[in-house]
Amino acid sequence: MNAQNIVSALSELLNNNLSISMSSSVTVSERQMAEHLADTIGFLSQSQRVYYEEETTIDIGEESNEDESDEDEEKFGEDKDTENRDPDWSDESLAREKFGLKEYSEDFMRETDSENNDEQEEKCSEPIFYFEHYKYEKIPSHHFNIGDSIALIDQEQLDEYLNKQNKTDEKLPLRLFYQSFGIILSIYPLLSIKFIYWPLSLTNNNYLNRQKLFRLERLPNFVTLNRSIDAFEKIIDNKELLLIKPFLNLSDNIDKNQLKNYAQDQIRNIENNLINNNEYNHATLNNSQRQAIKNALENRLTLIQGPPGTGKTETSAWIIHLWLKNFFQEGQPILICAETHQAVDNLTRRLLQYQQYRLIRYGEPRTVAPDLHKYTMPTQIELLRREKQKSNPNTTINKTLFGPPKIKEIREIISKCQILCMTCSGVGILEPSLKFPFILIDEASQITEPNILIPLVRITDQIVLVGDQKQLPPIIKMAEAKPLLERSFFQRLLENLNINSIMLDTQYRMHPSLIDFPSKVFYDGSLKTGIQPEQRPTPQEIKFINQQIPLMFVDVDQSYETIHGSNIYNKQEVELICQTIQTLLPRRQPNLLPMDIGVITPYTRQVKEIVDKLTTIQVPKGVEIRTVDGFQGREKNIILISLVRSNNENEIGFLINEQRMNVLLTRAKCAMIVFGNKRTLMSNDLWKQWIESVPNVNSTKFLNECLVKQNQITDQHQSQSVKQTRQYTYNKKQNNSRKSYPQ
Repeated sequence: MNAQNIVSALSELLNNNLSISMSSSVTVSERQMAEHLADTIGFLSQSQRVYYEEETTIDIGEESNEDESDEDEEKFGEDKDTENRDPDWSDESLAREKFGLKEYSEDFMRETDSENNDEQEEKCSEPIFYFEHYKYEKIPSHHFNIGDSIALIDQEQLDEYLNKQNKTDEKLPLRLFYQSFGIILSIYPLLSIKFIYWPLSLTNNNYLNRQKLFRLERLPNFVTLNRSIDAFEKIIDNKELLLIKPFLNLSDNIDKNQLKNYAQDQIRNIENNLINNNEYNHATLNNSQRQAIKNALENRLTLIQGPPGTGKTETSAWIIHLWLKNFFQEGQPILICAETHQAVDNLTRRLLQYQQYRLIRYGEPRTVAPDLHKYTMPTQIELLRREKQKSNPNTTINKTLFGPPKIKEIREIISKCQILCMTCSGVGILEPSLKFPFILIDEASQITEPNILIPLVRITDQIVLVGDQKQLPPIIKMAEAKPLLERSFFQRLLENLNINSIMLDTQYRMHPSLIDFPSKVFYDGSLKTGIQPEQRPTPQEIKFINQQIPLMFVDVDQSYETIHGSNIYNKQEVELICQTIQTLLPRRQPNLLPMDIGVITPYTRQVKEIVDKLTTIQVPKGVEIRTVDGFQGREKNIILISLVRSNNENEIGFLINEQRMNVLLTRAKCAMIVFGNKRTLMSNDLWKQWIESVPNVNSTKFLNECLVKQNQITDQHQSQSVKQTRQYTYNKKQNNSRKSYPQ
């Protein structure tokens, strides 16, 4: 297959959205591949336009490392017409709201006045438009984020079409009415959009009338899609990509044994003196971690399965450290990737705790955690320019320090670094000729195959994929797209090609009794615990029937869930969660800290209800409240879970997913309280099995008896539980800083 033919066919399919006659040079197989990619892109487009139930995460009183969506959502609460606004509008309804043109950049009009309007296919140079909601001073709750791709739709033309066809727009493919495309620059106080495509036919005064209304349709990230297509093109035509090509064969006739042998081919035999040194011997690593590290140093491809709390980040850090120590060559940095900025930030922080590597956190500063800004490319370029200015003081400071980065500056900085940390999509911005001898991809089980291709086409030597197929897969919001995109490259290698993986088998997060059920059900009983019960003491603020098992299920059977569109919440569970937090965190001298407590729920609307209620009752700030997806990879001493679903039909929605259940039940270190409707949950075999395994099952009327007031805690036990846990964690870190962390 010829990649150019595929890309050409794909472009025609996307532009026309119709079955078209391809040129004679396009073969049947090339057309089929183009149609497959077009379907995938279409699915992505639709899946990012609706069903926003799973992504929102909110931290009360703490700085979030998530993208700006949550912060922006909290800003838009006061409207000019709050009385007429339906407070329970669904996200789908809000996405179809109308916007009026407030103003636009003056440079744009000066440029368009001088253009030749007869050449209708030309485009103007990137105008910036400022929009406001046609009714409200501030935009209602929405899911527009800075950096999102946006299409502009003329509401008047859309209404005219609907009237002629006697149709509604509920199921209308709005892409038929796209007229221009842009990128969101800011959201507050006005929605500003920089249009990267603006036809000259839209520049007349009538079209830009400020009374005209528009719709703004959020699009998939075309930058990422284009980078995935570029990676696909390289794989088809580039004969040098021998390392990764064999694993991309989707044919049923593939020789799986040959592939397995190829993956486990030892490209080097690690001599004992490379890893059996004093530093490595004194590291607090278990046998499975050491085996994973050895495989990563020897084999062409290594898959590491890291169940919750098993130290996959520490294992990854050791792999990177030993790569650097034994095989690193200047000018050839190690590439570290993950799907999200938060995951990249987490791994970057851990690496910097171990050692101050020459590291670059590549990405827009607004997407990088503030504590890592000094490692971003703009900061490093400024430092480079300051150094050069010292050696050449006659250079004007403004000319030297400011202005866009130059390619040669980026090349110089990358050539001097040891580790490059960035998202998988971000790798596509690097020079095409830049290759990496070693690539480690974290949370690989959460990355779609098109996205993981972007870094994989850069590999020349060894690949390490770290993930856990038993936890959450890539988030695909449209049912039709799931068969194509939900199975990750990591999972396909494990299940379809039978590539062996090393499972980290010892967990260091949870109280030993909390790991019993997840180990048995999700990991065939193979998970061991590396800590003792006294290292995870039971909080004195909670009175369990069996104090040896700090786990409680509260049967919430007095009310039903509330459904508005796609939004689902449970008011009684909100009250009980907030009551529990209020008891654990009294206003004066609480024994626990807000940072000790996390709240997890499957539904975004339930997150918002809990946040609003806690704000009303003035609970100390700092409790972390997130959806299940937002809590993957995180942990808290005490976890409260609101399952929400309570109905006569015994529908449990998202809760039926075993991977989501695994994440829910594996976040707590010391204690966990789960709120849910027992009757509804028992309709599912797995939840029934879990409830029957819980020794502490209470009704809501007994909940108060289980929550010990502050003045009831005896002096000798006062606040010892979590303080002991904090002290143990601190001592463990101090101990690891001497023994385990690479130096």
